[in-house]
Amino acid sequence: MYLFFNELSQLMTSGSNFSLNVHSQNGKLTVSVYPKLKGLKDEAQNHLQPVVLTGTPEELDAGFFDAVRQPIQKATGLLSGMKIFEESLTRVEAERKEEQERKKNSDKQAQKNKGKYDDFISRADTQEKEGQNEMALFLLREARKVAEGEEIAKTDALIEQLKAKCAQSSLF
Repeated sequence: MYLFFNELSQLMTSGSNFSLNVHSQNGKLTVSVYPKLKGLKDEAQNHLQPVVLTGTPEELDAGFFDAVRQPIQKATGLLSGMKIFEESLTRVEAERKEEQERKKNSDKQAQKNKGKYDDFISRADTQEKEGQNEMALFLLREARKVAEGEEIAKTDALIEQLKAKCAQSSLF
């Protein structure tokens, strides 16, 4: 029995299982070997054909492992490939969820910044109309800190215009 299990362990890979089904009829044994891989979700593993051998106990004892070695290695290779595929799919799904969460957070931040930007611009406009150019300039600089895209150039232009206006009014 030791030799049987020793040979069997050499066929197995980490996480693999073998189910053996033995049927006896008319002095002969029919042995079916079903390879499985622990943790594999893919139902395709349930559709792999078992390795089936029929012979007398002496015949099976002499040639069982030679006969099952190559088919079992192929089956466990397929199962390992399925496992790797499942793991990569899980990893891709997790990365996709992370990316969606980052985009969602980025969109929220952009929306928040847009609100701040609009508020600073509005308050700067009010301050400028009231003749509070220094305060308006301060508010435009704050708006510049949260500006995005085209808002940056627009804000820079407003700052330069207000600086020029401040420079003109300070001369007289």
